[in-house]
Amino acid sequence: MKKIINTNLIVLAAGFSIFLSACTEGFEELNIDPNQPVVVPTSSLLTGAQRELVADIFGNHNELNGVGLPAMVYTQQMASLRGGTTDTYATVEEDFSTFYTNGLRDLQEIIALNSNVETMTNAALSGPNNNQIAVARILKAWAFQNITDVWGDVPYTETLQGNEFPLPIYDTQEFIYMDLLKELSEAVEMIDVADGDISGDIIYHGDMEKWLKFANSLKMRVALRLSKVAPGVAANALAEAFAAGPMDSVEDNAFYQFLESQPNNNPWYFRFELSVPNYGVGSTLVDMLKSLDDPRLEKYADVAFNQDLGGGYIGQPVGLDVASGSAISDFAVSWPDAENILQPTSRFTIMSYAEVGFILAEAAERGWITGSASDYYTTAITASMEQWGISDPETIAAYLAQEEVVYDTSDPIKSIGNQKWISFYMQGVQSWCEWRRLEVPELEIAKDAVIDGIPRRRGYPPSEINLNKSNYEAAVARQGTDDLLTRVWWDK
Repeated sequence: MKKIINTNLIVLAAGFSIFLSACTEGFEELNIDPNQPVVVPTSSLLTGAQRELVADIFGNHNELNGVGLPAMVYTQQMASLRGGTTDTYATVEEDFSTFYTNGLRDLQEIIALNSNVETMTNAALSGPNNNQIAVARILKAWAFQNITDVWGDVPYTETLQGNEFPLPIYDTQEFIYMDLLKELSEAVEMIDVADGDISGDIIYHGDMEKWLKFANSLKMRVALRLSKVAPGVAANALAEAFAAGPMDSVEDNAFYQFLESQPNNNPWYFRFELSVPNYGVGSTLVDMLKSLDDPRLEKYADVAFNQDLGGGYIGQPVGLDVASGSAISDFAVSWPDAENILQPTSRFTIMSYAEVGFILAEAAERGWITGSASDYYTTAITASMEQWGISDPETIAAYLAQEEVVYDTSDPIKSIGNQKWISFYMQGVQSWCEWRRLEVPELEIAKDAVIDGIPRRRGYPPSEINLNKSNYEAAVARQGTDDLLTRVWWDK
């Protein structure tokens, strides 16, 4: 009896085990939240990286203002309505942590997933592995150039590696710049246009031929920034990129296109339409455009709302503290143009054919490439006009014929610098960088400035001072005082 009972128990247990197995088959799949995927497609990572980096650079939101906003104030293309500490150079520190924790982290993950033999097959569902890696490297170079141009020496080689380097060293700007040239050259070599496009790309919709042109154009931008400190390197790298093929029409412009609804709509729309407007178009820019009868003025700015307080295009006075700024009505000055800049779906320029034209004009003037500097200059202005929707040949020709606009062979850098500065509207970091490098146009220090000069960099974030103190101190000892007037390596 005992054996029978034991046999029955065994049978019962086996049956119960089969029952449990049947009941739990597919249980793990049933408990996977489709809204919290275990594996994120690399296309989603690319979309997220582009969105986050654009926010870090161009933003105008409650939580995130972006490095481009103070840069536009420093170069007097924008000024705070009601004045403020940015306008008077009283705000020193700027946080760079979100560059690393958001956009750059996602780009590094794209590279890792497309490089690892265990994940590259799944990653290839978003496009050819090498093309995805190349685009991620190009965008990393774009982001890191913006970062180092704002702060100077910054964490670079020891970042984006998980917990391996919790307290990364600050690499010199010289090292970073040389490595950016290498990264862009290698990314260009990786691209195989015939291999196919990639997914998740907001900027070029996966078109690898355009990414190839953008990479060469960006390499030219990086190279030209070295004109004072490493002219030989600059000349060689720029000539290489020119020969490899940069942008050759406005159709190649690199834009970020915002979407209609939050959180993916234009942050400037949010600020001006859904919150409190905070910036007017700077009087320095408005006055220059008016003096040149520049048709881009109506694309850049709106007329002042309150015509009884002056009317027409009136720039917001630059460099005012809160007391002086608050005395001026917000409605007595021109805001950014509602149609071109403040729509939910307005697009922001990452790099343009106009910029390429100005780069080529200066390179030709310096003897780094062949061609007419004057012709490149004319092409650049024309491309800027077309970028902003001005296509009438007679209008453009009349503008180019003005004595103040015609290429001045006796002072070519002044001609290039002035027009490049005008064309860089809404590209704050680039406008600030080129003003620092060329010091054109001539800008007056802020009326209510608290320091003796226009800022040349931003201060490191307090989090680095507190948490990465030894590496922070080493960077400051090497670079100079952690303030707004210390110059970055290329700004000599």
